[in-house]
Amino acid sequence: MRLTRILTFALVALLALVFLFPLYVALLMSLKTAQQTFQSFYALPPSLNLSNFVNAWKTSQYPTAILNSLLVTAISVALIIVASALAGYAIARRNKPFYNFIFVLFLSGMMVPFQVTMLPLYKLGKSLHLINTHWGLSLIYGGMGVQMGVLFYTGFVKGISREIEEAARIDGCSTPGIFARIVLPLLKPVTATVLVLNALYIWNDFLLPLLYLQDKHYRTIPLQQYFFFGQYSSDLNLAFAYAVMGMLPIIAFFLFMQRFIIKGIAAGAVKG
Repeated sequence: MRLTRILTFALVALLALVFLFPLYVALLMSLKTAQQTFQSFYALPPSLNLSNFVNAWKTSQYPTAILNSLLVTAISVALIIVASALAGYAIARRNKPFYNFIFVLFLSGMMVPFQVTMLPLYKLGKSLHLINTHWGLSLIYGGMGVQMGVLFYTGFVKGISREIEEAARIDGCSTPGIFARIVLPLLKPVTATVLVLNALYIWNDFLLPLLYLQDKHYRTIPLQQYFFFGQYSSDLNLAFAYAVMGMLPIIAFFLFMQRFIIKGIAAGAVKG
């Protein structure tokens, strides 16, 4: 038993090192000058050099980019949660062929690669004048994320006892009232899971903003970082400093929401 624990700990520590190594490289590069990087790529810098962060802030429109990322992420996640919760509740409580067919349609959407729909989505956005708008990008993210959200919410709602809702219905509560006052508070664990998973994906996504956000005033954090690399030159240290600044908000958000994710996974396991 003790040997098993030691091996498990060693494996977990090894995996942690593998996953934390890119973060170490990013932080290391952001604190070094170009000359120090050329001399020794993985060595620690002799002194802390914060000039890369200052220059990245000045030259990259960081406040505008982070505001754009916050707006797109917040709008997209809000659309995903609202649509997924309503659809998941309706599918779970109305076990009829039509609703089962709708559920299958949601699941089938998860099997279609984004590359297949990339050009049609761009043409649709251009025809509807959604290019270079936060709403246009958020609607696309909402349509892509609602599929997984419906899967999570449907399974979670099925684990909630119907007796609670029937008691409220006897007291004269309507269906929207039952959902808003009784069911929705019980969906906090799965809501936190859907929130974090989609926020992480949307915040770090590069390809979809590259298609939809062509104006520099609408660029998100990953897209703005791309323009540190030119055709004939690139400033790696400045780009890594910008990457670290872009990671800090989402890392802080993940650490804050981590306990809710654990609760959601545990609740899902018990209900399953």
